[in-house]
Amino acid sequence: MVPSSVRMPAALGPFHTEPSWDDLKIFLAVVAHGSMNSAAKALGQSQPTIARRIKALEETLGLDLFQRGPNNLELTEAGQVIFEAASPMGEAASIVSRTAAAYRPNPDAPVRITATSSVAMFLSLHSAELHEAAAPVEIAYIPTRQRLDLASGEADIGLRMRNLPEGSDDLVVRRIGQIAFAIYATTATPETVIAPPEDPTLSKQAAYVAEFAQGRTIAARIGDMPIRYQAAKTGLGAAFLPCWLGDSDPDLVQVVKPEGDLIEDVFLVMHRRSRSRASVTRVANALADLFKRNQKALVGSDLS
Repeated sequence: MVPSSVRMPAALGPFHTEPSWDDLKIFLAVVAHGSMNSAAKALGQSQPTIARRIKALEETLGLDLFQRGPNNLELTEAGQVIFEAASPMGEAASIVSRTAAAYRPNPDAPVRITATSSVAMFLSLHSAELHEAAAPVEIAYIPTRQRLDLASGEADIGLRMRNLPEGSDDLVVRRIGQIAFAIYATTATPETVIAPPEDPTLSKQAAYVAEFAQGRTIAARIGDMPIRYQAAKTGLGAAFLPCWLGDSDPDLVQVVKPEGDLIEDVFLVMHRRSRSRASVTRVANALADLFKRNQKALVGSDLS
């Protein structure tokens, strides 16, 4: 017995042609936006065109993809399976478009810098200087701990710590300095600690704070560094902070000096094609100079 969601159009018989990517793209848009009207607006097409392409896709596949209600569409069981099979194609197409755009030099495009929040906050203090280097284009700062894919154009410059990127001969890597971290509090003998939320077995910084917290009370768990800094300033507890920030605040004292893994190398990473954009090259050189001139503050005043 043939399931109700599967039909055999007489005109096509049991053998169907391959569905077109254009129709699958429209199908994914309808699912994403919840209706044919919304998908039509997102794709810049008319609702009748969307409905016609969905019908054509259903006839090609020999399946009912949607259960049509008075005011809504719901995927059939077969539609859900087709959606799961087509979704990676949509993601791959998005990556292809992004990669192609990355290979088309656009002198007016913003220079996108990705870095951890600790480094991004440091860069923000010198944003006017970096703006002059990038002018007349803008700089877009992307603070994240995730390693964005420079090859597919998710960012133009990556500032990364500890480990060099691997697996691509197209990446240009420059070591531009170091950055140190330490424990800071409003008192030299803190009884409470502000800990990061991650598992200490998965992060060296979290493991370091967990060891420091032994015998002390954990007052809060805060992953975002700027928020952790503000909480430490209120006297909530000792916090793990970059030395350039902790040393510069007169309300905080360094409880434990940075050493070993708490002093990390900083690498500037670019894709080779980025050098074809003069603005990206200017910003990269400005970043290298910025770290060189501020190395004393970045590694901690007690280490210089």
